[in-house]
Amino acid sequence: MPALNSSAARAAAGPCMGAPAADSTIYGETRQFVDTQAWWMPDTDQANNSITNTGHAHLGACIPEHETISSGNLTVNVRVILHDNPGTANYVAMVFKTSDTETTVQKCYLRATAPNFGCPGPSGAGTGDFTCIGTCERWLTFSHPISAFNHSGLQDVRFRGFVLEPHGNEMQPSFNWQVNIQNGKSASDISRNAFLRGKGWYTHALYCEASLRSLPLPDGPVSGIWTPAVGLTTHSGGSRPATHSFISIDPDFHAVPANPGRVLWDAAGPFGPEPFGSAPVAIDTSTLANGVHKLHLRTSCRDDKLGSTNSGVTVIPFTVAN
Repeated sequence: MPALNSSAARAAAGPCMGAPAADSTIYGETRQFVDTQAWWMPDTDQANNSITNTGHAHLGACIPEHETISSGNLTVNVRVILHDNPGTANYVAMVFKTSDTETTVQKCYLRATAPNFGCPGPSGAGTGDFTCIGTCERWLTFSHPISAFNHSGLQDVRFRGFVLEPHGNEMQPSFNWQVNIQNGKSASDISRNAFLRGKGWYTHALYCEASLRSLPLPDGPVSGIWTPAVGLTTHSGGSRPATHSFISIDPDFHAVPANPGRVLWDAAGPFGPEPFGSAPVAIDTSTLANGVHKLHLRTSCRDDKLGSTNSGVTVIPFTVAN
């Protein structure tokens, strides 16, 4: 991948922290590969069948979280993964949200035969047509002028994926993050829910969210006891309540058997006070090898009407140097 020049101000150019090998881009500012996931899988006492278990859908990207971009385009490569998901991936949308507007600025469709790192249009049927057996990935590249933000200052960027599942239900992985835009327009920082949020959405269950409240993401290594604040709590707007919360380091749920990693929290209910609260999680980095690790945050929201459980996952890289 080529270098992308997006006029960084806060940090030197370089590769993305925690990026998969497929994205070897040299970015114009510090970026971290944040992965968000939607899960629709039954709890242990719920029936496991083709309706209650449609696996995972991921959206991941090297994001310039809280970095400064002052000219040109905001360019982001987005990885889409389907894992044991029988659905058809349709498209991913990039949304610019300011204090007074929310605009879908670009749609890239998931096409079975399209090359990676492009932005395909829809099929002849007007939709995407990407399906998968097992685990499959596709990469999309979004690029849109920062002049499309109607304000400068801290602005919100959102990516939303759409997967049509069998029987007509829909799964939507999505995530929100913030970037400092300096485009010469009037200053107006976004303030509502201005933190890193990974969400799973499913028909009827609506949203289930796992969020990181300690911002910005660490550009450099952490050491000793690192205590980021996280929120694994109820989402607003009629969504199902948080019924389970889970935090671990370096899990791999695609492995056979699944590897839960170093589990820091695994309990019924939310993590953090309801509603919309957060709490610190203590990570003793001296017990981890130096290098890049992944903090996995998962909130699960049981839906008894549909007989399964919706989960939202956020995975954040961090570097240890003790």
